[in-house]
Amino acid sequence: MSRERIKECFKCSEHKDVLYRCRYDEIKDWVFLCGDCLKQIKSLFEGTYQYGGTWKSKKK
Repeated sequence: MSRERIKECFKCSEHKDVLYRCRYDEIKDWVFLCGDCLKQIKSLFEGTYQYGGTWKSKKK
């Protein structure tokens, strides 16, 4: 039995099925970004970007 959870992207506030946990720049807390926003952040903050895992809405 799986359950579905809801979470939104930190940057664009859209609800997504898959989000990526990361932190960058001056943000010390972990935030969740969708794939599109993640690409932008990775290129803008190459030196400070840190990946922290993948979150999925459907959990087993």
